[in-house]
Amino acid sequence: MDNRDLASGSCSEMRKKLKLDDHEEEEVDYSRPSPADPEKEAFNALARSFIRSGVNPNTIKTPSFTNLIRLLNPSFRPTVSILEKEVLEIHQECKEKAKSFLNSFQGKLTLSYEWIVLGHGWTRDSLKGPVLQEDFVCITAHFVDDDWKVRRWILGYASEVDVVAMDDLYVHGFRKACQGFEIEGKVSTLLLPNEEGFDEETLGGFRRGLEERGHSSISQPVFLVYCCADLFRLMVDDVFRELSGKLLEDLRMIVGWGKCSSENWHLWVSNLQRAVDMKNEDEFSKDEIYDDYDKPSDEEWVKIETFSRLVGCMYKVAVELFEGGYSTSNVYFYLLAELKVMLEKELEGADSDYFRCNAKWMLKRFDKYWDHMFLVLATASVLDPRFKMKYLEFYCSKKIDNDEGSKAETVLGYLHSLYARYAASDICQKPICPVAKVDSKEEGENDDGGGEEEDNDELQDGEEDYDDEQEGENEEDSDEELGEGEEDCEYDEEEEYDEEEDGEEKYDSDSSEEAEREARKNREKKPDACKDFAFFQEFLKFEGSSPRECGESELDAYLKEPVMEWNKDFKALDWWREEGHKYPVLSRVARDILSIPISRATSYHAYGMDRREPPAFVVSLEAEVANAMMCSKKWLRL
Repeated sequence: MDNRDLASGSCSEMRKKLKLDDHEEEEVDYSRPSPADPEKEAFNALARSFIRSGVNPNTIKTPSFTNLIRLLNPSFRPTVSILEKEVLEIHQECKEKAKSFLNSFQGKLTLSYEWIVLGHGWTRDSLKGPVLQEDFVCITAHFVDDDWKVRRWILGYASEVDVVAMDDLYVHGFRKACQGFEIEGKVSTLLLPNEEGFDEETLGGFRRGLEERGHSSISQPVFLVYCCADLFRLMVDDVFRELSGKLLEDLRMIVGWGKCSSENWHLWVSNLQRAVDMKNEDEFSKDEIYDDYDKPSDEEWVKIETFSRLVGCMYKVAVELFEGGYSTSNVYFYLLAELKVMLEKELEGADSDYFRCNAKWMLKRFDKYWDHMFLVLATASVLDPRFKMKYLEFYCSKKIDNDEGSKAETVLGYLHSLYARYAASDICQKPICPVAKVDSKEEGENDDGGGEEEDNDELQDGEEDYDDEQEGENEEDSDEELGEGEEDCEYDEEEEYDEEEDGEEKYDSDSSEEAEREARKNREKKPDACKDFAFFQEFLKFEGSSPRECGESELDAYLKEPVMEWNKDFKALDWWREEGHKYPVLSRVARDILSIPISRATSYHAYGMDRREPPAFVVSLEAEVANAMMCSKKWLRL
């Protein structure tokens, strides 16, 4: 019996009476579908399942799958061509829904660019099918919907690098996505790789075009944001490339950390620090077992210790940024400021020319990033009620940068200007209501676990991202709910992405399980690493000064109130969602600023030393089918 019949006993009797009175209508409603309909439905269901699970349509040709289909339905004879055609039809249907959603969405979008390349190592050797595509350009839209949940949608997964003119190489993917979805006026930020070519000179024309398209009163300059995980990767590489393969192999033998080809730099930190600790404890001299092994020279030990000290500083900050899941933009300012202070202290305490040279080079790379990103990061920090203007004022008071006095004024001036544009818009006068949000109907009915997907993608948000970048191999991973720490989310940490939806990360699990356990054990001993951040602890003492006198705008009222007590697990988007009725205009500003992803990759994907690789199933697909399958995964929920 239907559950609704239990609630209303008369419903069943009424339906029986209607069926008796209108038998012909009953026959029309319940007649069997035409023979073509069930087959179409079967192909549609199969295509959706393959899209959601990331399964190559050629799988239906394997003996095991063929036997399964024969057992289930001997009359159903699936073919690859029909299945791929169904995938393309689903993609087109879902794309129209995604386009409609984005056009009606009242917030701002960030578009990210990532070049994903198939490597030449074990991943290529493990492929079973032919390799038709070796590299892809992944364009992803990042935003926070009206239900205050982080979304990461792949808008393009194209294998067109070889057919695009060089002078249009870095812009083509962005332009195609903007025109295809008609979102030119909604893009506020471009998240870019830290590579040559992605600069103002190359992207300036496209950027100005986006700014001109934004005709609304809340239009703002388009930010060019560079991936923080990329920055860390490049900084690590500056030091790591000084360590020869033979040296690393010798260390592996005497320390015994397993396989030597780790693709994740945080594992090298643990392994090399272990070697340094053994040297400091004179273990190599005490135990004669080491006499038969080649040990590093004094010069090589300097290189090893330099790596351990400098990259060790980075790792302390990276743990806070990446390993709790997807971090909102408001936490990057204080954590990167801490890293800057750490590196400068290491430079001051340099005990060799080699160390001093590497520390200077690393700081030079960091400072270039810091100067470019300062306005975005500081603005997001001000919209964190634990900081407001206090941390920025504290940072500037320490005269860490040469133009420290003007920076706080610049950030505050920008925020006032941005707020004024939002305040002039009628639509921003009302609190954000959960209207433009992703329909979870299909998630509940079709995903393994139902509920929100935990991205990565990072997000990681793909493989979303950074994806997903966003995803897990479990299809429970749906779009992430933004927090700063754990998101149980797509860009998250069950592990956040075992396999991102726009590219797979390479792991060497057997080489570093012991190092990973040790690192995790150490982190569990110190759940709040901020207690060890000397510069941040100094800020907590500083921020007790009285609030300034302000006017009556929402922004001024927000800044006038005292900062919140420090809470490491605080989630900024949750706070702004609750305070939306108090700050209807400012909450919209906060949503659009806090939705800007500062890192494309999250979780352990952020430690990768090379480009991410595409999922194995897409490299043997035609470009159009690969694009359809990668994009449609999130759109199926619309």
